Amino acid sequence: MSEADAIADRLFGVILDRYPLDASLMGFDVDHESLTDHGEEAGERYRARLLAVREDALKIEPATTSDRITLGIVLHELRTQSEVIGSRQIEFGISANIRTVVPGTLANLSRSPVDTPERRQGHLQRLRGLDGFFATVIARHRAGFADGLTPVAHLVEQAISLLDGHLANLGAFDLVEGAEVDEVVRPAIQGYRDFLRQEALPLGRDVGHAGLCWLQNDAYGQAIRAHTTEDLDPEHLHATGIRLIEELKPEFARYGGDGVFERIRHDPAFRHTDADEMLRAARAAVEKAEAAAPRWFRTVPDATCVIKAAPPGVPAHVPPSYFPAAEDGSRPGTYFVNTKDPRNRLRITDEATAYHEAVPGHHFEHSKAALLKDLPVLRRKAPISVFSEGWALYCERLADEMGLYSDDEARLGMLTMDAMRAGRLVVDTGLHALGWSRRQAVSFLVENTPMGLARIESEVDRCLGEPGQALAYAVGRLKFQELRATAERALGTAFDVRDFHEAVLRHGRLTLALVDEVVTAWIAEH
Repeated sequence: MSEADAIADRLFGVILDRYPLDASLMGFDVDHESLTDHGEEAGERYRARLLAVREDALKIEPATTSDRITLGIVLHELRTQSEVIGSRQIEFGISANIRTVVPGTLANLSRSPVDTPERRQGHLQRLRGLDGFFATVIARHRAGFADGLTPVAHLVEQAISLLDGHLANLGAFDLVEGAEVDEVVRPAIQGYRDFLRQEALPLGRDVGHAGLCWLQNDAYGQAIRAHTTEDLDPEHLHATGIRLIEELKPEFARYGGDGVFERIRHDPAFRHTDADEMLRAARAAVEKAEAAAPRWFRTVPDATCVIKAAPPGVPAHVPPSYFPAAEDGSRPGTYFVNTKDPRNRLRITDEATAYHEAVPGHHFEHSKAALLKDLPVLRRKAPISVFSEGWALYCERLADEMGLYSDDEARLGMLTMDAMRAGRLVVDTGLHALGWSRRQAVSFLVENTPMGLARIESEVDRCLGEPGQALAYAVGRLKFQELRATAERALGTAFDVRDFHEAVLRHGRLTLALVDEVVTAWIAEH
């Protein structure tokens, strides 16, 4: 094992120690009893461990290209993890967003693995630890409020509604007989809910001042770096989103001109009628993509993508999602279709969503990474949004090249998803860098995308709840498209899209700079 691989494994071990519930879900047999300690002292201990790893990483001279890539990922993750601690986002980041601390912890607890006696006992211990978990989170909130780091009242209200949903569905946590959810889980969640109602909500910022720019700190710069791996200028990202919106207008015009937005929003034929219909549509799209994949990919995973309805504990507003296979093989890669409230789900986006979340999007990327056993686990598992979401969004357009869209309506669904991702660039930067109000953000998406009002409001609240994450999609896709165009020009008739896809997926998760480097090297080799 090289020094670079060893430091990557060391860092990954530090991260697993910090996030034991995530480690369990990924299939690593480590601590199955603990929840993350979000206290300030625990955070500083974690940051000290990260700094110690960084100090040793900077001493390593990479001997190979692979070592250089590994060190690049190590240094990126060290910066990102350290900046998360320093941002104090836990103190003001209250929302119903599933990728934030409390909603994410509760969602992950409801699907915690309990397939061994140790894991079953660990699940019980975690449930019993919720009281202390929430006490620590409340203490952090109070510290932030005292320093002027206040939440957005509108998002606090959504968090309260989410907790009400959990309180009404405690059975989602009852994964082990005798879990005592009423005696243990209910009072813990109820206590946090009461705190939000009584203390957080009265201090909340109004929706006219909901962006990070109103907090007077560098939290948004940190969010951009974390989710795009680069120090990108928010005003440039804003302008890029507007350009992409304008480029989509001629494509929409082919399907009905000015009236197409209203048709998508209001035509009942464009919406689902029941959950079974949604699952059938997802399976049909994935089967079609799997059949076509060998003509477009050198590596086609043996493991098929499982398709299931989202678990009962997942709220209706949460979009469909992909859950990677567990490292220990105990769980297959699964595309979860949120079948709640079918009549508010656009049928025309079924195919584009399946090609993004499942095949050839997230499922192919994760399945290819799982085969790279010679790489450190960090390279295969690093949470680099701009790579994973950029690849998946690239696959939505790739599916058009592959001839996968069934008809004009399915392709119109692809354009609808495109407009949403372009709109995210505009709205995220508008809210957090330019001081837009929530109303301004909603109005922009109403005017420039065909999404219904409920989905638009959900998109805006997503940007407010997890700043910067929505940038990863379009920024990453543009990089993949740019590099493919460069390769096509350089290689001419020698270009083979299967080799391009192999080149970008054979190194695990990459930053923007590193994916540029590996594709440039691949072009030079040919």
